[in-house]
Amino acid sequence: MPGVDLNFLMRQAKEITSKVEKRKTELANETVEGKAGDGLVVATANGVQELKGLKIDKKAIDPNDTAMLEDLIIAAVNAALTQSRDHMQKELGKISGGIKLPGLM
Repeated sequence: MPGVDLNFLMRQAKEITSKVEKRKTELANETVEGKAGDGLVVATANGVQELKGLKIDKKAIDPNDTAMLEDLIIAAVNAALTQSRDHMQKELGKISGGIKLPGLM
């Protein structure tokens, strides 16, 4: 292919990979919250989809209805992980110019 500098492309790919990995390390220290039941259950996740905290208001605890509490926990955790995933994709998209790079996002 005339006019294509493969060495340049390889350097660019390495640079982007390096920036993405650095940003992922930073994202591990950023948090988002997912709430359920009007805030009765709050899950906190970091920017790389790890659950970091879970708060349950005493009002959500009913020994006769554990299924409701379980549902609230699942909903809050799923909301936090969804926000985390969206945040990570947005932040890494800034580096890659919106191109989804396999294995990096």
